[in-house]
Order: sequence, then C-alpha cells, then structure tokens
Amino acid sequence: IQTRASLSPRGGLEEAAGMVPLPVSHESATTANIKAMKETKALVVDTGTGHFKCGFAGDLWPLYVVSPTFRKPTWEAGSNQRETLVGKELQNSSIPSTPISPVRHGTVVDWNSVQDVLKCIFKAEMKIQPEDHAVLMSVPSLCSTTEKGKYAEMLFEGFHMPAIHLAYQSHLSMYSYGKTSALVVESGHGVSYVAPVYEGYILRNITGKVDYAGLDITYYLMKLLNESGNTFTEHQLNTIQDLKEKCCYTSLDLQQDLSLPVEKQQVDYKLPDGHFITVGKERFLCAEALFKPVLFGSQQQGLLQLTLTCLKKCNADVIRKMLGNVLLCGGSTMMEGFAERFQKELATMFPCDCPIIAASPQRKAAVWIGGSILASLNSFQDLWVHRYEYEEHGSTCIFKKCF
Repeated sequence: IQTRASLSPRGGLEEAAGMVPLPVSHESATTANIKAMKETKALVVDTGTGHFKCGFAGDLWPLYVVSPTFRKPTWEAGSNQRETLVGKELQNSSIPSTPISPVRHGTVVDWNSVQDVLKCIFKAEMKIQPEDHAVLMSVPSLCSTTEKGKYAEMLFEGFHMPAIHLAYQSHLSMYSYGKTSALVVESGHGVSYVAPVYEGYILRNITGKVDYAGLDITYYLMKLLNESGNTFTEHQLNTIQDLKEKCCYTSLDLQQDLSLPVEKQQVDYKLPDGHFITVGKERFLCAEALFKPVLFGSQQQGLLQLTLTCLKKCNADVIRKMLGNVLLCGGSTMMEGFAERFQKELATMFPCDCPIIAASPQRKAAVWIGGSILASLNSFQDLWVHRYEYEEHGSTCIFKKCF
C-alpha cells in the first residue's frame, strides 16, 4: 500500500526552505463555510501518547504542550464543580481524581476523553473558539480507515470546525526537515516507528512499529535505580523523567563505559526535596533498552533491528535513497549520544552505503513543526477539507484530499 503525501513533492516544501513558515492564506470556494478562516490562523494539533502539542500554523514551536492524562474528580453527587481537570489545572490540583490515559502506544483508546482534553486545551489554555479555526491534525502512520473517520467526526461534529486536514505523523516529521524522501525513525513517549517515504509516498506496507519508547526507558531507569538501593515509585515518574533528560546518555561503546572507574561514571542529581542522589552506570544502561528491548521484558525488535527489517523490504534504489536521508524524530532520540550511536551501528550494517543520519535540535516536536510548515504553505490551501464537503460526502472526501 502506497499513500501519497498531502503535498506535491516539488514546489511546496521549497517555500519553507530553512524551516521558516510562510504566512497563512485561507482562500475558499465557499465563503459561508470559511468566513472565520480568513481572519484567523489555522490550528496545528499533534496528539501523542505523552503530550498533546497545539499551536498556530506558521509558528516555529507549539504554544501549548499538555499531557493528555485526564482526571475526573470524585465529587459528591449533585456537585456543580468541574467534571474534568487537565493541563495546569491538573498539575495544581490536590483534588482526589481518577487518571485516564486516552492515547496508548500512539492509538486513541478513549475518543470521548480525547475530545474532552482538546476542549479544555482550546477553551482554558488557548482561550479560542474551535469553530473559528481550521485545524491540521496529525494521525499515526498506520492509522486505520475507521480511525481516520473518527478523527474527522470528532473535529467536524464535536468541535464544528470549518475545515480540517489529517496528515500522517511520519510525513509531518519529514516535512520538518524539508525533505520529500526519507527514512523516518521516530521514537516518542509510547510508540516507535520506522517509516520509509519515497518521493512523497509513505510505504505503509513496510512501515515498522513497536509499542515501546520513552516511557518504557523511564520505567527501566527506575528499576535500575531501585536495584542500586533507591526506593522510587510510579508516583515519582516525573522525577525519573527529569533525571533521565539531565543525566543520562547513550553509550558509543558500552564495554568501555562499563570499564570506567566508578567515580567517572557517577554524577549527582538533586531531588525535588533538596536531597541529592548519586547516579552511576544507570546513566547509560537505561538507553541500551532502545536497542535491546528484552532488557525491560519486551520481545519486540530494537530500533536498529526494526530499521534493518524495514530496509530489507525495499528495492536497491529505494534503500540508497533512504540511507542517504535517515531522519531521527521524537523525544526519545534526544538523549545525548543517540544519534552518534545510531549512525555508528547503521554504518556497520551497511558499510558500503555510508548512511547519513540527520538529527535536528527541534526533533522532539518534529511532527508539530512539520504540520505548522505544511498548513502555512500557499500550495497547501486547496487541500483543506471543508465542512460542507464532509456533510455532503462523509469521510470519503477526507481520503481523497488527505491520503
């Protein structure tokens, strides 16, 4: 199955050379349906497992990065208090509540909760009326036809948006690099992908997916720390996440790092209560799980093996193109040394092809940035799916214009 990108391989991305988005232009064939679009910027929304990223087309970075963890307070019967807490309200609240994770391993499992979270973000955080804005929303690279229809239903019927566009996350990550052909290696919070995109077409039949990513590394780091004498619990995952981002790295030579004197392995980390702990070999052992997920109990392929499996399914011409444009995306690839390790091991697998790894400093938000660029291009504006089209043709028009 080959799915064409929502942007012409020639012309569109050249407008965004240097990753500088162009001003938004909202022209329409039907004035009644897009009156608001002429005066407002389109929204760009990336619904990830760990964070929802929201902002306006043409901006360089999302304005709001909010955890989709959603809590329903346990109010007494008959109470008039708020029924949901999300974002800053959730962080600042001590009210007893039930946590809900509406997105797991990149897949929506609770559509009502996703809609509730987005409603809170639009109304409470962004302070906008969603019916005044077109929206470009990312969807998983292996999203099913049914799921695409549910996204459209939520946006058109739940939020009454005047126009929408759905785009695969791998396409958007690629656009953030200004490419139209690439091997996108993406590892975020709850899921990792390896997706080949060739001349604007995502090769979905050979796209690989594994259900582990940054959250699994955080849990594995907690396990390693506890085996070293600490007593961290799941309630301290945010602390472990912060420690991972500040102190951990990917080893370029594991045996060499393990042979270092203990004092050279160690760093001190300040806990929220002001106390310090010393972190040693856990700093680099945790990252090994991305290459060997068996370390945290998963039988799935490591990211390098997943990449190799994907490339082996490509013909020779496509392999050469992919190896010359390997793009790292997602927060889990941000760990110090990851890009160099990936380059080193991929070069060992393909010694005659000189793989080229690209690792943008902004790759943590690559999907959102690509969406911001795409939605702001003049050449893209005819690809909005308007509400009148959806009302007349249903989800069929989504597939014609977006995929």
